[in-house]
Amino acid sequence: MSVAKKLALIAGGYCLAGGGGIAAVAVNELLIPDDIQQSSGGMVAFGDMIVFVLVAGVLSLAPTWFLLKLCIEKKPRILVAAVILLAAIGPASWLAVRWLATSPNLHSLPPSFSGALGLLIAFGAIPRIVFGPVLLMIEGATFFLIHGVFPRAILAGAMLMDLIPLCMFALHMAAATNR
Repeated sequence: MSVAKKLALIAGGYCLAGGGGIAAVAVNELLIPDDIQQSSGGMVAFGDMIVFVLVAGVLSLAPTWFLLKLCIEKKPRILVAAVILLAAIGPASWLAVRWLATSPNLHSLPPSFSGALGLLIAFGAIPRIVFGPVLLMIEGATFFLIHGVFPRAILAGAMLMDLIPLCMFALHMAAATNR
């Protein structure tokens, strides 16, 4: 099978995953009583988003597996480099958000810098933090699919760059519930 056909099938798998997520949201909407939909529209919308992300995420595991296999077959070095780059952005994102949350003198920054920093945090750092567990799974799958000691060692380091901040956050949340 040609690479173009494989990519078309993978894209079709992602389209089916998106369609499955939309179908799950439609079923969820049918099961919610009308009075709750009218009185808590924001909560219903947030629930719909969670249902879509969960269902589409689970359904997109298969096309992602085949995409990783194709990338390892055709361009393994580029795949490892991309995974390492995305993994390296993770700790920087956590540190940027942490600095922004604890910085006492944000108003002393120039307005153009603080505006650009806000956009970078909102559209770069926070989505990367949210994407962390997914990237951790992609790194793990790549670790098992790729051959060679050196790429696996690099991927293990990349997995630690995602795992350590996630564990620190989980420990922080666990400690906050006990206070």
